[in-house]
Order: sequence, then C-alpha cells, then structure tokens
Amino acid sequence: MLDIKELTKKYGSPLFIVNEQKIISQYSLIKNKFSQLYPKTEIAYAYKANYLLDICNLINRQGGLAEVISGFEYQIAKSLGIEGKKIIVNGPYKPEEELVQMIADSCIINVDNLEELEKIDDIAKKQEKTVDVGIRINAKIGKLPWYRFGFNVENEEAFNATKAIKYKFANINLKGIHIHIGTNITQPDLYRKSVLVILDLIKKIKDELGIKIDYIDMGGGYPTRDACPADYDMKDWNVPDIEEYAEAICGPLNDFYSNDNEKPRLILEPGRYLVDEAVSLAASVIAVKSIRGIRSIFVDAGVNILPSAYYRKHKIDTFTGHKEKELTDIYGPLCMNVDLLEAGVILPKVKEKDILLIHNTGAYDLSHSMQFSRLRPAVVSIREDGKIVLSRRKETVEDIIQLDKLR
Repeated sequence: MLDIKELTKKYGSPLFIVNEQKIISQYSLIKNKFSQLYPKTEIAYAYKANYLLDICNLINRQGGLAEVISGFEYQIAKSLGIEGKKIIVNGPYKPEEELVQMIADSCIINVDNLEELEKIDDIAKKQEKTVDVGIRINAKIGKLPWYRFGFNVENEEAFNATKAIKYKFANINLKGIHIHIGTNITQPDLYRKSVLVILDLIKKIKDELGIKIDYIDMGGGYPTRDACPADYDMKDWNVPDIEEYAEAICGPLNDFYSNDNEKPRLILEPGRYLVDEAVSLAASVIAVKSIRGIRSIFVDAGVNILPSAYYRKHKIDTFTGHKEKELTDIYGPLCMNVDLLEAGVILPKVKEKDILLIHNTGAYDLSHSMQFSRLRPAVVSIREDGKIVLSRRKETVEDIIQLDKLR
C-alpha cells in the first residue's frame, strides 16, 4: 500500500501524486469504445488540462496526438519529439511568429477567424506551400452555447468562411470541421446534435463547393465521475458511461457515410477525462480550530495550487483510523479569506501533521496554479511497474526572482 506520509517526508508537502496506470486505462477505454463503432477514431490529448511532461509523453506513447492552444504548449509537444502532423493547434489567438513554425511543421490547424485565415495564406505564400486547415464552428447547442469561438453556423458565417477558403485564399485547402461545445457535458445527446450540425454543413460544402472533408474534430468536454461542479451535490452528479458518448457521436456518422472508404477521420480531444482521476494532492494539517461552532482544518495546500476548489467538490481521504466523523471546513494557508478548499464535508478527527488526500486534481489545477504567497509543490508519478519517480521538483525562490531585473 502506498505510504503517503513517507512520500511527503521525502518530496515535501503538499505533493501532487500521479497514477500513470489510471491515465493509460482512461485512454484505452475511450479509444476502444469509439473505435469499436468508428474505426477511424483518433485521440488528441488536450494539453491545457495538464501539461506535465511525463503525462504528455505517456499519452504520446499510447498513440495519442497532441492538442495545443498556444505556442508554449506547441513547444512542449515539440520537445517530446512529436512531429507536426500529430499536433492539432486550436484557440482564438495564434500569433504570426507561431504560425510560421506551425505551418512549416505541417501541423493540423483549426482556424478560429477570418484574420487568422489571412495570416495563414500570407505565410503559406512566403513558404511556397499550400496549407490544409480545419475551421472551428459554433452553433446553438446546449444552455450556454460557446459562441465566442469559431464561425457561427446559423448566420452562415461558417459556410461563408469555407467559400472564402475556396475562392479567396489560394494557398489554403479546407480539410476539416472542428467543434467544441463546452465542458463537463453530461448529456451525450448534445454531441449527437453537434454531429448533425456538422454533417449538414459538410453536405452543403460538398454540394455547393465540391470540397470533401477529411476529418471531423469533436473537441472535448467529456466529464469525470468522482468530482462534481460546486453547484451539484455528489449524489446528484450522474455521468453517463463513455459508451453513450460513443453511440451519440458515431451513430449519426455511420448513418451518413454508407461507404467506409469515404468516412473522414474522427478526432476527439479529451483532457479532463484522461487525467482528472489520475492525480491526487497530499496536504498536511497545520492547525485545527473551531470557527462559529464548526470544526475547521487548516492545511498547507491552498487555492493557489488547487484552483478547482473554487468550482468543484472533491473526494477527500484521511488516514487517522478515527471512526468518529463530524462536519468540517477545510482552509488553505493563504492570507486571503477565499482560501477555502471544501466547506461542510464530513471527515474523521485529525490533528497537526496528519495527511489529507484530495482526489481528482489532475485537470486544470497544475496548469492553472500560481505562486501567490506559496511556492508550487513537487509532482511524483507512480509508474506502471509501481516505481515512484519525481516528475517535477518543487519550486524555489530562485525560480521566481530570476525572471526579474533589479534596477
């Protein structure tokens, strides 16, 4: 059994702990369930969820593509030896200097706006090449449609963008359609509706422009079970099996394409789904108080390294052996009143130096963390063979001050 306390003694507390086997299991599950229904399925890991090098490299070794939203993430993928054609570039802002390298490397670019198309066309002319791109679309799907990103379908903006590619931008070929409808989507039917919107657009593009689409990129948004949004109670947080998402997406595709040879590649971009349940945060108790009659535990991990505490509820384990439990609030060490990790949880009694293990911290905690008041902790990984390795050392003061220029 893993000795969390010994790990914190060796590597420091707080401490992030990665279970690599869980990531492999999640990758295999989503890849297999979709591939059974649609063999041309590919998985592209969304780096923004957690760009720890060991995690990105692990998914790459499973055969996953890299999905990035910035030049910074792009360079991470490149540092791992991932070739351009296995990197998907998304996002609303792609600076010209970044696009120059991305185009030279022949990566997959999903375009967000007309200005971006103009930049790509200009760069392609200078490099004397033709660039294959996809366009990101948005549509009225779900309660809060993501209209900010891409080209709208309902007002013909998306189709007009495809016409511009054909008739205005001589150095660009349209090859794909990309959509991302949100996060923590617990209604697979919203994906089915998204596929139908895409297929309608694909038909129109083929009928009116004679363009064949080579890939459909469905984005991410696939939720995990063990941590729910703050406005839910855990008992009410119901996440469908991944098979239901596969059926919702692959069913309409198989109905539309009767000839297997004509089927486009299907790309999925899971982030949270792959890594969230694979990482836990060990934190040490530093004090116990009673605040307005409620037991209040203070730990050495704050919202600076666990920003998901603002909007998610986490499962928490203790290792004290006490059976008696009571209502508890858990606070971090920061000098700010909002440094509350969990409110109103039922936990056994703890004392100073006891360890709490906070689960489901793999997505958007490490990548959103900051050094407010406290330095960021180390990360260790449990390999498939059970060996524990240091994936990231803890931060030092020198790491911070070396960026500054004292005058």
